[in-house]
Amino acid sequence: MDILVSVFLMGLLGGVHCLGMCGGVVAMLTVGLDPETRSNPKKVALFHLNYNIGRILSYILMGLVFGMLGAILSQTLQMNLFDKALRIFSGALMIMVGLYIANWSSGIQILEKIGAKFWAILQPLSKRFLPIKDLKGAFFTGLLWGGIPCGLVYSALSFAIVSGSAAQGGLIMLAFGLGTLPSLLIMASLSTQLTHWIKKPWVRKTSGLFIIGLGIAALWMPINSMINANLHGHNNSSQYIIKSKDRMDAPMPNIHKPKSINTFEKPTDLDYLT
Repeated sequence: MDILVSVFLMGLLGGVHCLGMCGGVVAMLTVGLDPETRSNPKKVALFHLNYNIGRILSYILMGLVFGMLGAILSQTLQMNLFDKALRIFSGALMIMVGLYIANWSSGIQILEKIGAKFWAILQPLSKRFLPIKDLKGAFFTGLLWGGIPCGLVYSALSFAIVSGSAAQGGLIMLAFGLGTLPSLLIMASLSTQLTHWIKKPWVRKTSGLFIIGLGIAALWMPINSMINANLHGHNNSSQYIIKSKDRMDAPMPNIHKPKSINTFEKPTDLDYLT
């Protein structure tokens, strides 16, 4: 449950990052609509809802795949060590996302450049639905747009693979997608005002610090577990040495010596007569 809360908050606080990555798509959704539809807020909202349903569904599908991959790896690798290494990677990735949102580091863009190769495959498919003119086009655009290179998504997927379960991986990505939903829905109706507000340095730094805090908490859990395991192993070794020393220093048990075979009973008078 802690992981679900963490990825939800990461998605929620990462709204400033979503604006830069998905803001263009949000604005593009209404460009191809006819004037009558654009003038109806309810119909426009329905288009944005369909887009986000497709986007979150793509996250869930990726979570299922990565969770299943984690389950396969858990059967072939030493899962205890693999799990801790992946959790450390997830925490470090979350910290990198926080640093990027706060404008303190752009290291996460290295992963996004790698993901851009995958997006190059999907991007031509998305053009088939542009400009968006119906709800079906909005849904499939969102479904494909879930593959856009994004450090936030990659960080959430690292938690999905750690779960070691397809169902749990899908649930983790659902929590992440729901966390990103408020920012994108607000962005649809207040794009200009929201853009101006989110660009304020204190907003980005505050959001970044919260995500860094979540990353440190995620990072500390496996490290603390390894420290405790080493201490526990050291204590067990010390106890074994002490017990072995006690056994060596213990007095030998009192063992009764058997009678010597050369010892005879004193002869009687009858023996002499015989």
